[in-house]
Amino acid sequence: MSNQMIYGMEMNIHQRDEHTIQVYVLNVKEGKNPHHVTTIEHSSKHPERTKANGAPYARVHDNLFHVLKEQLVKEGKWEKGKGDS
Repeated sequence: MSNQMIYGMEMNIHQRDEHTIQVYVLNVKEGKNPHHVTTIEHSSKHPERTKANGAPYARVHDNLFHVLKEQLVKEGKWEKGKGDS
């Protein structure tokens, strides 16, 4: 089995608000927009809202949110109580 991991990719993250982390991933393809932008939200952003089937929204990823938040906290880039923007 060959290794399926991509090493050395560039990824930048920042806090958008207390429930959202913005993620920029360097696209592996060259082109006009080399970065893919997405957000990772904590379920506390939409505490009473779910999809019709009861599943959380697609951007809600609590485990990944905590991993990325920990990195921002270590680097002094996390602001407590930062409001929605």
